Amino acid sequence: MIAAPETTAHRHRHRPLLAITVLAAIIGTLLATRAPAAEAYAGAPWFRPGVPYTQNFPDPTVVRDGSTYWAYATSTGGSLMPAMSSTDLVTWTPRPAYSPNPYNTDPYFNDSFPVPPRWSKGGISRDAKAQWGPGVARFGTGWVAFTSWEVGGSRRCISMATASSPAGPFTDTAETPFQCDADPDGSIDPEPFIDTDGSAYLLWKSAGIPGSTPTRLWSRRLSPDGRSFAYLSSPRLLLATDPGTFINGIPQEDTWEGHGIENPSMAHQGGSYWLTYSANEWRSGDYRTGQAVCEGPMGPCVRSSRSPLLPNTGSELGRGGASMFVDSGGQLRMINHSWNAPFTDYPANPSCDAPGLCSSQGQRRAHLTSLVVADGALRVGAGPPPMFTAPGGLVSVNPVRLLDTRQTGRCVDGSTQTLRISGTNGIPADAVAVALTVTVTDGSAPGYLVAWPSGRARPEASNLNFLAGQTIPNMVTVKLGSGGAIDLFTNQGCPNVIVDIAGYSTAGPAAPGGLVGIQPLRALDTRISGPCVGSVARSLVVAGAGRGIPADASAVALNVTVTEPSAAGFLTVWPRGAARPTASNLNFERGQTIANMVTATVGRDGSIDIVSNQGCPNVIVDIAGYYTASTPSTVGAGGYVGMTPIRALDTRLSPPCVGSDPRTVPIAGRFGVPAVGRPGIRGVSAVALNVTVTEPGASGFVTVWPSGTARPNASNLNFVAAQTIPNMVIVKLGSDGAIQLMSNAGCPNIIIDIAGYYTSPTD
Repeated sequence: MIAAPETTAHRHRHRPLLAITVLAAIIGTLLATRAPAAEAYAGAPWFRPGVPYTQNFPDPTVVRDGSTYWAYATSTGGSLMPAMSSTDLVTWTPRPAYSPNPYNTDPYFNDSFPVPPRWSKGGISRDAKAQWGPGVARFGTGWVAFTSWEVGGSRRCISMATASSPAGPFTDTAETPFQCDADPDGSIDPEPFIDTDGSAYLLWKSAGIPGSTPTRLWSRRLSPDGRSFAYLSSPRLLLATDPGTFINGIPQEDTWEGHGIENPSMAHQGGSYWLTYSANEWRSGDYRTGQAVCEGPMGPCVRSSRSPLLPNTGSELGRGGASMFVDSGGQLRMINHSWNAPFTDYPANPSCDAPGLCSSQGQRRAHLTSLVVADGALRVGAGPPPMFTAPGGLVSVNPVRLLDTRQTGRCVDGSTQTLRISGTNGIPADAVAVALTVTVTDGSAPGYLVAWPSGRARPEASNLNFLAGQTIPNMVTVKLGSGGAIDLFTNQGCPNVIVDIAGYSTAGPAAPGGLVGIQPLRALDTRISGPCVGSVARSLVVAGAGRGIPADASAVALNVTVTEPSAAGFLTVWPRGAARPTASNLNFERGQTIANMVTATVGRDGSIDIVSNQGCPNVIVDIAGYYTASTPSTVGAGGYVGMTPIRALDTRLSPPCVGSDPRTVPIAGRFGVPAVGRPGIRGVSAVALNVTVTEPGASGFVTVWPSGTARPNASNLNFVAAQTIPNMVIVKLGSDGAIQLMSNAGCPNIIIDIAGYYTSPTD
């Protein structure tokens, strides 16, 4: 049945769906001694425990708890905060009834927020109450719900309530609201946002009066447990409807947005922060969903499209009240409500006793939509399905920026910072390892950075060494730890850190050629074991012999660091027993400490050879993972096939240098690399490269990406004028088997050496 329309005193855009005059008739007051009579009305939207629900569910929001999703909404169907769960995002079932029920004698009572805040109008009594626009998030092992409640007249304030389970019960024991703006109508639409680095923010609307007093959307940093605002934090304005606001040169009131904006929701996707919001009059077909792109989680934000993200359809009107979330496959999703056309209001007959009205008229029903980032804006549509790979195989992706602490304002220091990776930005929840480009910049002192699986002890290893004020990158292959996360640490200097994703490894026991990530393991430190590495090749056992790496491993993922060189030079790593290649893995200056990721094929006796052309530096080798035994004919889909490094490009010999115009480099079908895979034909999907910049005329960065795709908001290698610096790059190949590269400044010469390739599926 349809819930009753609001009373005159409650006329605001969220409209409580439980009216005092009809609650007893429709569902019975939840404090009554009898069961609700809602089932007496065919098609009524009673929020019945355990029965799949598809009806009135306004201002919805969704959070994920492992493999289960929980949805919450504005008061409806007998619940102040209805909560329902799903495992497939298709069938949604209201939470079970309380058993035993400590709140009343109603055997169907299943409200996830059973007792209103004592500071709300009428105190803890449920009579004449409605909660609006909830936002829920997990903080550690607990859950926090932010909601808004009436405090007098049309004025509302925000509650912070906690629970040990997403099913509730959520309780707010405070004597005062969590947030209450001085605006005439107070504060509504709270929505938490958890960034990839674990920092949390609360977004909300200061209600104003649409058309006169500005409506504004805010963001403020939360404490780690979500139960207070962060110490010394302050609200930051995201968007507003202040007089004089122009959208693409048009006064806001003359655009589709009208006079009011609300319902903020934020997501980090495709390397950017996206804000969605609702605008215009809620009880009309003009109410729709807009979008903006933000510089960071606290703005500022700029509208990224002049048209609504969710326009009306023939069956859905007023598509707003939206909230974004990421599903277990890494796909960005949105849940929103809309009126069932042709209606844009609740039924005129509040008791729902007229024939035929209850099942068809006046509901705001929830709908799920997939979103992608395209052409600098959010678009409706699903991302491409990930390439099938065997367990442990690499799924290469177009580079995507995961973290930029220059935006979040939280540099990386000696207190471990956790970075959530799986279940976001297209990375599925069951990914086991990732390939990242990690860049350090703006450090105030020299130091080093370590990345390792979250939940494990910090290893005696490093991934990246830096100097004060230096900008330097390195490729990092790292196993994912608890919560699908990694931990970051720097020993001093609190530099800014930028992390770009190049790919991930799939779950399951690794198939032939699949990656097995490990806790970083130090295999060599010539400062301790001596001697330094000179022009005579030094052999290093990396597999078998008690290393913890199987003797038949086909390749190893290493972090190689050079320190204390007496002269400038370069280091080369290759499989023992093979001829020394004309390639380099790491370039260094006299006295410099510098690291680079190396994927090295394992040679004879489980060993690799290392040589430097001059300078006899000390060398440190840390093992991050290994690839299981295979031959090119047995390697699984997405598995790695190592090669003796081979040079694919040297612009010193084949100019021009690489500037801002992309340069295309064909890879597949050359240099011993197979052609790109086709249906039914095994081929190559991605390559592991060592890319070196030399002789740049100015400071800048290099980006490498698949041919035929848009240049991503990511970098692979940062450099300063006249510097020679390398970095490993794992890059997906375009459909033509090529890659593209560009530099934003300096037109450097670039050298590319191929270390190996990743296979494609046959179907």
